[in-house]
Amino acid sequence: MKAEIIQVLASFVGSFGFAVLYNLRGKKLYMAGISGMVSWIAYLIVWNEMPSTFVANLAAAAVATIYAETMARILKTPVTVFLITGIIPLVPGGNLYYTMNYVLAKQWHLFYLYGQKTLLIAVAVAAGIMTASSVYGICASVWKYCKKEI
Repeated sequence: MKAEIIQVLASFVGSFGFAVLYNLRGKKLYMAGISGMVSWIAYLIVWNEMPSTFVANLAAAAVATIYAETMARILKTPVTVFLITGIIPLVPGGNLYYTMNYVLAKQWHLFYLYGQKTLLIAVAVAAGIMTASSVYGICASVWKYCKKEI
């Protein structure tokens, strides 16, 4: 449990740092930090229920997208501000480093293993973002239409 708390706090700090790079201020800065924390909490929950790298990253990216879409509408900010900071904890930086390291070392078997995992995570994050964004857009359109009719 202690390791998970440290991971969640680290995800907040990492996302918060990227929000600072985007020159966010005030409430938006903290909400961007929370976006990374929320996505990592979703990752940990899904990973504990079903230890699959693909499914955990897909679900976490979907949760990050829903959070980003919601916060963008509430705070009147572009979605990408919260989405990019939200998926920062999911980026497979370490795996990508090892993939490139094994290419340079010409250790093709390890390159293949790490490259496959890196690509799997990248595809899962992209698929989670696309799926959640599409579903959120459809739901928002239906909500707007139903609200107009009443």
